[in-house]
Amino acid sequence: MIFQMKRHFFVLVLLFVARLAAAETIRLSLAEAIRNRVVSVRAISNGGFQGKTTRVIMTNIKTQTVAIRIDVGTILKADSGGYQPMVLAGEELLVLQPSKTGEVLTETFCGNSPASCPSAGTTFAYAGIGSDTLVTVLRFIKANSLFDDLGQSAVWAITNNKSLSNIYDNNRPELARRLLDVICKATGRPMPDYYTINRPAEQIPNAPAYIPKPLKIIATFRVALESPKNLTLGVFNEKGEMIQKVFEDQSFPRSGHEFGVQFEAADVAPGKYFIRLKEGSVTMQEKAVIVE
Repeated sequence: MIFQMKRHFFVLVLLFVARLAAAETIRLSLAEAIRNRVVSVRAISNGGFQGKTTRVIMTNIKTQTVAIRIDVGTILKADSGGYQPMVLAGEELLVLQPSKTGEVLTETFCGNSPASCPSAGTTFAYAGIGSDTLVTVLRFIKANSLFDDLGQSAVWAITNNKSLSNIYDNNRPELARRLLDVICKATGRPMPDYYTINRPAEQIPNAPAYIPKPLKIIATFRVALESPKNLTLGVFNEKGEMIQKVFEDQSFPRSGHEFGVQFEAADVAPGKYFIRLKEGSVTMQEKAVIVE
């Protein structure tokens, strides 16, 4: 009986100590912690800009344990000029004892496509939180684990106003469409009427993050024919010359039709092109596309 009482007392003491420790832990977002001078922060790149590339290092300058959660949309600015800022998807958690230093590896994206990709060892400082629009898009990216070129294209659509046509993945068209819906609602920009498939982004230290390398441009035409017609579908340059034929002077019956086009853009000169559905010399539908 005495042994059982001692055991129960010991359990109660442990529970009390655990609750006391929990009560003494300060729980803050990184932005709150910096604003209230709870922690000091710096960051170091492992090289690259996409994926888990950056270590955020914090030092607790208080006498209590702190639990710091990184805000979605946190921006890190490089200490030296020319390197792109890092955009953090956020919500990584770091618990620090009083006066102790710790670090957490964070999911990042490039925040400025023309700037240079950081090399390993590049240092960064905390610069704040991005726009509400950026945060909204990052929350979708995080919820769907889009820590890849699709997510990066979405970030650049916000930070660099890049074309929404780049937000496409041939293997995940529905997910890309949902991501576009989020961006269009958040920005008021219209849904693109064609999509561009690019080569994967190359994370080369000290080189620009975004070097346009389009592979294909994908477009869809829908038409309802009230009578049989001979149609031509192709890609034309600004001189009106057909540079890629899908079909030419082909007969189609009275009906609804859907035509898909894959414009092979890898080896054409940058510029403006037109994907046209024609009957004879009359253009029935046209999509103007840009090859960067």
